[in-house]
Amino acid sequence: MRLTDEGDRPVIWLRDELARAAEIERELEAFEREERARLGLTEVPVAQWRDPAPRPFTRDERAGTTLLCGGLTQAQDLLIQGALRGIGYRVEVLGTPDDEALRVGREFGNRGQCNPTYFTVGNLVHHLQRLRDEQGLNPREIIARHVFVTAGACGPCRFGTYATEYRKALRDAGFEGFRVLLFQQQGGLRQACGDGDGLVLDRRFFFALLRAVVAGDVLNAMGYRLRPYERDPGATQAAL
Repeated sequence: MRLTDEGDRPVIWLRDELARAAEIERELEAFEREERARLGLTEVPVAQWRDPAPRPFTRDERAGTTLLCGGLTQAQDLLIQGALRGIGYRVEVLGTPDDEALRVGREFGNRGQCNPTYFTVGNLVHHLQRLRDEQGLNPREIIARHVFVTAGACGPCRFGTYATEYRKALRDAGFEGFRVLLFQQQGGLRQACGDGDGLVLDRRFFFALLRAVVAGDVLNAMGYRLRPYERDPGATQAAL
């Protein structure tokens, strides 16, 4: 041990103590390696999750590809389906999420997510499972002939990570490579569109979408106003 002065403060160099500490660290590392070998605890490389860019949806594929959408009210989903079909897309609306969608979402989704994530992600995966199990389509056909379109956003809310959650669950459910396409909340009326894109996010697309959503709001508001006064339970829903 050597004592020196550096300025007005004494500095103690504990060479022996530092050397002993380093020796203890080496002994502990050697002991850990021996115990791991004895117990069979070999280190397994961790495969980190990567969210690759989806395969593009091109204009040439539009005629044979179905856009899947959903997640709003039943009225709005059906009106959006009609609006997008009116501008040249093949569109199919996912059913209303149910308990089975929740179960599938919890099975294939990340842990600790909010219920909306489980319901929406599970609803998409469950729909593809029905295409596979009930209609006899193989996963390769499903991936090639369908894309899912949804809204996206940035920020701290889980809504900003929905696309990644969809892709993770789809991969684990056997539909790796299924395309999830986003239109961004902050992207305006034209978003990253080229001449060869299958989904053109332009003014025509967003006006059709907006009219469908507003019309759905009107129908829902009418239903809320009429239901308390209906004579026959369910008559309002049947009329709408």
